[in-house]
Amino acid sequence: MTTKIRFFGGIVFLLLCIGPYQAADSSPQPSMVEVPMDGPAGEYSVVFQLSARPGPVPPDTLPGEAHPDSIPYSTEPSLGRQLLKAPSALLHLATRPLKWGMVWSGEYQLYSRVSDFFLNEEGTAGFYPNFSVGGRTPFAAGITYFNRDLFDSGHSLDFNTFYTNPGNYKLGVNYKIPPTRQRRYQVTVNGNLRSNDDQNIFLGGNRSSDDQRGSYEVEQYNLETQAGYLIRRNVLATVSGGLIHTDINHLVAAAGDGVPAGEPTAAGAFSPGKATLFNTGLGATVDNRRGLFENRNTSLISTVTTSYDFKQTKIRVYSGALYDVGIRYNRGLTGDAYEYLNYYGDWQQFFAIPGLPPDRRLAFRARLYKRYPLAGSSVPFYEQSILGDADNLRGYRQDRFRDLGSLLLTLEYRYPIWDTWDAVLFADQGQVFNTYDQIGLYRFHGSVGTGLRFMTASDFLFRVEIAFSKEGSRGLLEFSMNF
Repeated sequence: MTTKIRFFGGIVFLLLCIGPYQAADSSPQPSMVEVPMDGPAGEYSVVFQLSARPGPVPPDTLPGEAHPDSIPYSTEPSLGRQLLKAPSALLHLATRPLKWGMVWSGEYQLYSRVSDFFLNEEGTAGFYPNFSVGGRTPFAAGITYFNRDLFDSGHSLDFNTFYTNPGNYKLGVNYKIPPTRQRRYQVTVNGNLRSNDDQNIFLGGNRSSDDQRGSYEVEQYNLETQAGYLIRRNVLATVSGGLIHTDINHLVAAAGDGVPAGEPTAAGAFSPGKATLFNTGLGATVDNRRGLFENRNTSLISTVTTSYDFKQTKIRVYSGALYDVGIRYNRGLTGDAYEYLNYYGDWQQFFAIPGLPPDRRLAFRARLYKRYPLAGSSVPFYEQSILGDADNLRGYRQDRFRDLGSLLLTLEYRYPIWDTWDAVLFADQGQVFNTYDQIGLYRFHGSVGTGLRFMTASDFLFRVEIAFSKEGSRGLLEFSMNF
């Protein structure tokens, strides 16, 4: 073994001796690496000399020319590629100022400074401004006060206001005793007061024309109590009861030529007056949605609509489904003119798009509402199913279609453009009907649009949307999610 090692060392010595000669003043000194040997010959070491001279020039390359393998591949973009990239380029160009604003606000800690002004030290109570554009009034503003730990008991309180003028305003109060780890029940009390001196009404049901527009003044207040029980962590059963008082004045309904058009095609009273309705009902909600963020209701952006709706507990939903069904019995307290059932079903499904990241998702909704008169009674026209709102059929005027029943289908593509911003493309399809046999494919009214939504890890702030239909366009700014 010793002989073999010495023989190997001799060969290495010869190779080093016949290596290329380098002048110390003309090129860098070669680096030396000393490798110790193990075993019986451990007292010996082998020294390797690493040459710093460059290797030979590739034979297929002429002097002064680059080797073909070193030339980067390039191609002129085709017209088709440019067209496919156009929507993404336009979206990023349009939202770039928003991104710059978010970066600027992050650098200067704008959110924390604003939160310190609006919130208490614990972040459990405070106030924030409200704005609404394109809803039941062209513009409304107000303020909301919220408290997520009322009396240090974990109870929640919201007081919400919107004001346009003395004839257009809305006040809302919501009080909630939420479930805890020790108890499964919850109790919610909601109260609202609203006034509108130019409420829309279109005659003719699903086939009404745009010029068949009437108007009326309405003053309404309601009070509702709901008791819920969590059968499972994601299953809520509810029992509710409440009162709604409505006062209708200055009702003007006219056809296109200005002549009074009479009653709508749907069954129901269509006249000024006062009415007080009592209602009671049962409901159930199954929430199998999955998302990254949960609504903890402890930040600046807690709102009435998201704080007290079991169906609005997740902000960015990536997959899963939500099912909501219920039935209510309604009866007038001032006579037997109004008596009817109101039942509804709401299915929301969220899909990841194959081949794309999970935060690019589709959101689908199918919603059915139906009023059913009992014993020859009727349904007040202001309590009928309505399409044309900030949450449904968004390209049409407010309250554009009404009848005893309504069917709404919505599909949205939601795409995150910032950690707190979502871009949305949507399409709404809906129709109203008197009886189920009137539902048909040819009766759907459609609208399409796009918008932006801003949220934080704990709650939702607002959405800005523009929608288009065959009757025009509509811009919206709302402090509530559509679903």
